[in-house]
Amino acid sequence: MIASARVMYILNRLNECGVIDYKSIALELGVSEATARRDFEKLEHQGKLKRVQGGAMRSEGFGEGVSNAELTMRYKRNLNSHEKRKIAQRAAELVRDGECVFLDVGTSISPLAEILMHRPVQLITYSNLAVQKFLPGVAAEVFVIGGRYHISDGMFVGPFAEKMLKCFHFQHAFIGCSGVHLESNTVFTTEMECMRMKQLGMEAAERAHLLLDQTKLKKTGLFRVSGLESFETVFIDAIEDAEVMPKNFVMV
Repeated sequence: MIASARVMYILNRLNECGVIDYKSIALELGVSEATARRDFEKLEHQGKLKRVQGGAMRSEGFGEGVSNAELTMRYKRNLNSHEKRKIAQRAAELVRDGECVFLDVGTSISPLAEILMHRPVQLITYSNLAVQKFLPGVAAEVFVIGGRYHISDGMFVGPFAEKMLKCFHFQHAFIGCSGVHLESNTVFTTEMECMRMKQLGMEAAERAHLLLDQTKLKKTGLFRVSGLESFETVFIDAIEDAEVMPKNFVMV
């Protein structure tokens, strides 16, 4: 595809999504990430976008009326979206019809919600991002945990949410995170109330599973969710040194 056509495609995708990432655009255009990055650089110099880590977002003056929180969420959702979809498809294979499933917050979990909503299962979540995936006529029965709404992360948290979550029993809990540190065997998150919701969901589940893409490795957060041993399965798209990969890791 010639450069002018690529530029038009990138601008159209940016207009649709608000934020885009190098990897997804490179895959969609059939070019290298380096080529996509150069196209992004040219567009930034022209004032048509603003580059951020791993991708780009609308520059000021574009997409007026969209909050910074919404743009950040869109960026996270689109970052490594292809890998997140593959991970979700593999994780969904664990769920049997009729089972009760806890879905955590996060852009690694929302693709799983999109898949499971077409199955005759019970889904419980405190994530507004996951709820947005549910359409009229879905096969799943959906329970939404209520509480104080945390706008920037699109989740319901607080004492009421925690009390409601304690009422459930799950066959599976699918958890997201802000980072995983292999050396310390630790799973992290950035929000205290989110940490507690993750822990309660795991405690109420017969089996807990962690979903993450490789960008989360070697990242940390302010709060420790648990050790990696708390998860029966850890789904990941890639890892640098497969020989030192923990036994519960499944590479998709």
